[in-house]
Amino acid sequence: MGSNLIKKKIILSGFGKFCGVEDNPSSHLVRDIENYINTLENKNELKFEIVKKDIIEVSAEATNHYLKTLENVNLNKDNNQNPFLLHLGVSSSELSNRLEMYGWNMADFRCKDERGWMPSKELIDQDDSNEKYETQLPILEFTNQLSSLNYKVKESDDPGRFLCNYIYFLSLKLSKQYKTDSLFLHIPEFKTIDKNSQLKFLVDLMNLIAVEKLK
Repeated sequence: MGSNLIKKKIILSGFGKFCGVEDNPSSHLVRDIENYINTLENKNELKFEIVKKDIIEVSAEATNHYLKTLENVNLNKDNNQNPFLLHLGVSSSELSNRLEMYGWNMADFRCKDERGWMPSKELIDQDDSNEKYETQLPILEFTNQLSSLNYKVKESDDPGRFLCNYIYFLSLKLSKQYKTDSLFLHIPEFKTIDKNSQLKFLVDLMNLIAVEKLK
């Protein structure tokens, strides 16, 4: 019976190397999440299904191409059950998982992206008058629920102004157009929170998202 449950479809992405970070932990989580799920005794009871996963080059050009592909292939304006978009990226100084509430219409890169672009306080979308977009998820509620499971997690209103924010702003805008939603999760390095613990957190987060979106 469990395998016949209605599941929320999730599209998952992580990032590759950037600015001296040669081995991005978000890419490991994206690559290994399905193998991890297959080891779980309750895997058939999970409320979500990962339908696509990608590791994106850390560049605005690659990010734009990725989101355009989602729009052309994976999203449909006539579909009220479009997949949820979940993006992962690392914050090397972070000590906990961080659920980002907003994507801001501002690109202010601290270093060049992987194709050499380094904007300084430029609007991501010149034609968009919105300063920011916000996820529809109840982030404070999620933070409390996940904290009660002894995870290190907090809400955040500042995803930086590098590629993490760049993809999040555009993803939230895209989600709004296609009647779905998006979330950016900032993760710490594995030396701060080990990989297995982060995989476990990711499963519980995706399950929370699914439960919320299947209401």
